[in-house]
Amino acid sequence: MAAGLGAQNADKPVDPVQSRLEQLEAELRSLRARLDERDAKAGDEALRLQNLIQVYGDIGLRYHALFESQTETINRPEFRLHLGAYGTAYEARGQRIRYNLRMTTFTQDEKGKPVPTLAWLPFPGFGAPQLLAADRFLVEYTLQRTLQITAGRFPSPYAGGELLFDADYNFQGLCESVAFERLFAGSARRWLPRLETVGIQSYLAQNNLGLPSASGAGTPVYFGAQLRIDVAPFELPQSAMEGGIAPEVTSELEFRTALGVHYFDGEQAISQSIGTGLLQRTTNVLDASGRVRSEFLLGEVYFEVLFLRRSRASLRAWFHGVLNFFASTQVIGRGEKNDQAFEAGLSWGMPSLREQWDFRLAFRYFYVEADALIPEFNDEALNTNIKGYEFSLSVAVFPNVVLFGLFTVSEREDYELFGFGRASRREPGRAAGQSLRIRAGIYLSF
Repeated sequence: MAAGLGAQNADKPVDPVQSRLEQLEAELRSLRARLDERDAKAGDEALRLQNLIQVYGDIGLRYHALFESQTETINRPEFRLHLGAYGTAYEARGQRIRYNLRMTTFTQDEKGKPVPTLAWLPFPGFGAPQLLAADRFLVEYTLQRTLQITAGRFPSPYAGGELLFDADYNFQGLCESVAFERLFAGSARRWLPRLETVGIQSYLAQNNLGLPSASGAGTPVYFGAQLRIDVAPFELPQSAMEGGIAPEVTSELEFRTALGVHYFDGEQAISQSIGTGLLQRTTNVLDASGRVRSEFLLGEVYFEVLFLRRSRASLRAWFHGVLNFFASTQVIGRGEKNDQAFEAGLSWGMPSLREQWDFRLAFRYFYVEADALIPEFNDEALNTNIKGYEFSLSVAVFPNVVLFGLFTVSEREDYELFGFGRASRREPGRAAGQSLRIRAGIYLSF
């Protein structure tokens, strides 16, 4: 009986329709796999092309007025343009190579010297030559999101404001940074969100061709480094509820500290080949022959407390101090050293103004002695030999469209030295020698 059944099954004919159906299903599976592979490659290529080049920039218009001891010094409309492209040329196996190129408006002072800290220009006359230059061109290599090396002309990576380096100033040379917090376990990185060192080697004074320009005063170079430590001491790990995601931030308080050292060489060459923009010459103390008296080795400390860090509008309080260890006395053999500078302030608002009605309200007090730092590189409205305060307000009235205003009151720290404001308290009608600066306008970013 069993043998008969086996023979009967063996003699059963194969259904050709079923066989063909199985063959078609196999071919369909193979075709679907090839299509999925092709789509994946096409998607990867589209993503690569999308990341390869992205255009960005901003256009700004503002009104700028400066009244020094009730005397009008500046009263004009100004404009600024940034237009650039960046992208990722390579990204695989924990390595990434990116580039960034940007064109911007730039200016020269009345002596024809370039001013790297000033991108806002007065409206040009009809037929006047337009000043546009590449202020940023860099290649950046990143390894495992820990080591980063940048070569070219790049913005300042330092923590802090514009006391030392204006936001429009770009270094040219090399920059290296190491983010040590990436090496820590997940729980440690919650209360130590940043432990980073940054080092920069850069050329400074430039001629009109953009080549390094040395003089008898020394080669104009800069070497600097900064250690940054951010601590959130009350940050605690939290497990997510089922189906949810654990919050990245659980503490409302964070402390940020940066310690830096900055060495400038060739300070005389810098003052001869770079302008300060809004003033006729450097605000460092000069000797009888017109040469810069001091040398510059700066120690720096920056401290910031961040409140309400879980909210969209956070509250910040900061202090930024600088001491020039190589400052000379104001008069040979006697007199004080003009070697100190600091800035302290408060702000409330969003860290970036991207969404409609994002805002930032800030107040700062600044005090900068004449030889505390090099005025060709810091905030163009400060330079050195100045003290005062400033209110600022920025509001995004539309996404990426920001209205802003700055109201600054200042005076010379030493009335007998050069700087913004009237030269002496003894001047008739000096109105306390104060300067009033108003800047208000709009910028659109894309």
